[in-house]
Amino acid sequence: MTLRGLHRVAIGLALLGPQILLAQGTEETIHKSTTGIEDVLVIGTSSDVLLVPGSGTLFDQERLDREDHIDLHQILSSAPGIYVREEDGFGLRPNIGIRGATTDRSQKLTIMEDGVLIGPAPYSAPAAYYVPNAARIDAIEVLKGPATVKYGPQTVGGAINFVSRGIPEDNIGEIDFGLGTDGYMKTQGAVAFALGKFGFLLDVMNYQNEGFKELDNGGDTGFVRNDVNAKIRWQSEDDQQVLTLKLGFADEDANETYLGLTNNDFASDPDSRYPASALDNFISKHHQIHINYGLQVNPSLKMNVKAYRNLFQRAWTKFDGFQSKISPQRILNTPNIFRTQYQALSGLANSTGNPLDTIDVTNKDRKFVSEGVQISGAYDHRIWGVDQQFSVGVRAHRDTAKRRDKPRGYLMTDGKLVFDDIQLPPKTFNRGHSEALSVYLSNEFYLDRLTLNVGVRLEDIDGQVLNRNTETTAYNDQQEIMPSLSLLFSLTDKLNLITGIHKGFSPSGPGATGIDPESSVNYEFGGRYSNENSYGELFGFYSDYSNLLGRCRVSDFGCDPGQVFSGGEVNIYGLEAYVQQTFELNQVANLRISLTYTYTQSEFQSSFLSTFSQFGAVKEGDELPYLPENLAKISAELLYPAWELSASVKYQSEMREEPGQGAIKEGVFAEDYLVTDISARWFATENLTFQGSIRNAFNERAIVSHRPFGARPNAPLSAFARVKYSFL
Repeated sequence: MTLRGLHRVAIGLALLGPQILLAQGTEETIHKSTTGIEDVLVIGTSSDVLLVPGSGTLFDQERLDREDHIDLHQILSSAPGIYVREEDGFGLRPNIGIRGATTDRSQKLTIMEDGVLIGPAPYSAPAAYYVPNAARIDAIEVLKGPATVKYGPQTVGGAINFVSRGIPEDNIGEIDFGLGTDGYMKTQGAVAFALGKFGFLLDVMNYQNEGFKELDNGGDTGFVRNDVNAKIRWQSEDDQQVLTLKLGFADEDANETYLGLTNNDFASDPDSRYPASALDNFISKHHQIHINYGLQVNPSLKMNVKAYRNLFQRAWTKFDGFQSKISPQRILNTPNIFRTQYQALSGLANSTGNPLDTIDVTNKDRKFVSEGVQISGAYDHRIWGVDQQFSVGVRAHRDTAKRRDKPRGYLMTDGKLVFDDIQLPPKTFNRGHSEALSVYLSNEFYLDRLTLNVGVRLEDIDGQVLNRNTETTAYNDQQEIMPSLSLLFSLTDKLNLITGIHKGFSPSGPGATGIDPESSVNYEFGGRYSNENSYGELFGFYSDYSNLLGRCRVSDFGCDPGQVFSGGEVNIYGLEAYVQQTFELNQVANLRISLTYTYTQSEFQSSFLSTFSQFGAVKEGDELPYLPENLAKISAELLYPAWELSASVKYQSEMREEPGQGAIKEGVFAEDYLVTDISARWFATENLTFQGSIRNAFNERAIVSHRPFGARPNAPLSAFARVKYSFL
């Protein structure tokens, strides 16, 4: 059978449902759960991080609970090699990059929940934004380097796996309630119980905020999010099989906007919002069903099957510029030149009814479906006196992205938006679809103090885009083979040296013709040191891109949503460091200090002119946008049995928002900033905990981005109080 025929058969099997495949399962990693075979992890426990033949970071349940963040950006700031571009101050639409891969809507990362692709359409629309609510997650795992090849399709940067709450062996009940400034409120609860070989879990959460921004003429700028998850687990009598069904639902109603401010207006009041954004509203619903079957065939062979379906629907009604098609970014950069438009969007003058000052408010309606089956397994064996582990995985996946942009014209009248009663055709009306067969093979050799991992990944992708406005369809197919090699050498019992190389890949998207996929060769080298009270890691990385891609989003002007652009050859390199030291102050008190640092440089290797707004006029030697040269965070925790006190300081250097070289401040840039957080916890009883937190304690404000439209701030000083009670 040809590869294309195998591809079709695999996709067909995936769509028949899990019943066929549950009898044939396989999966590779060993989940350190109550069963030992329910596979949801990519790293494991904190001790397993030391054995990863590459760089990685684990945020476990204790650490996430201590920090109590709802903003994923703030959590990930403690991991080296990760960049975030803030947008709304709450992390509602995360922008995350790893080792120089673009932060723009986290599109160059492989994002998973419990080892399953969780993006709305990870092949057809990787820039579509959904991630699990951080407050309901038990652990977050970050992988970089050669280990990423197991978890594609995106392998240029890294992978992030969100681990949901597992079903414990004992019955539990938990209530978690928090209040804070700007109307913040979080209510969370969970119950779990066991009946023989069955286990049940229900986890619910609601959190909301009235928003720290203020519309010039009043109006709501806050959001509400809900999240409900249920799990049912069955274990066999001999504990060699486990079957878990997970059902999830989440929704959001947010009065959020892409519209920022001019630099002068930001300096006057960074938290103001122009009246042109008064109608902006984001609503979404997310449904998921995941089935996970694990089988311990014998002590040497573990197998697993996952079947999944994710449905994500969202509609964002928002300011989208003017009917004259002048870029809002140009207007806000030079309001004196575009005075008519600036006065209309800021409510300083009424619209005349001319397209020049008629405001475009567009409903960006989307529906995404992602579904498939993945089968994998791990076999421990010994050949020629060498202990080894062989891993294999196959995933048959398909996803669809349906887009419809419905514009309406509004006139600014006495500071309010008034519909002009003119019906307009949709600006974007298309359907993207992708079918993908993924295969990985790896073998790990254990040679005394040396661990050698050799792997390869195959991605075979068919894609198409139907443009319903023009009734035309574009097709493409992509095949990529990605080898990887990593070495871990235990120099001593406390010090491991690590190096690796792998091929990075990012699909060009369905229907993209004349554009090769993004491709790179990625190198890393470094080591880890660990003893009872100390931990440290230092890694250098170098990414040699033969074809860097930029992808047009709906907020970009001069291109069609989903259109891809080549940035040619690019080099990105840097250094990552993490150090943690615990000092025993006396018999009951400890002081723990940690430092995270990332240094990054980048260079375009050629000159070119692009209509893509993030490229533009590029000269050889220009640096990439949205890559700060320095990122650092230092934290200190004073730990007593009954209480804890912690403080952290995070620094991000200024960064370009357009390619360039020399002084960053000569172009459009995001400012540097220093943010201090303080937190205290009191364990009143074994089951009752009180916590208080102050974020951005010195109210440091900065322009964190000018994208999509204008200057946008980080979150201001805020305070939170929390109580958590466990029962049963």
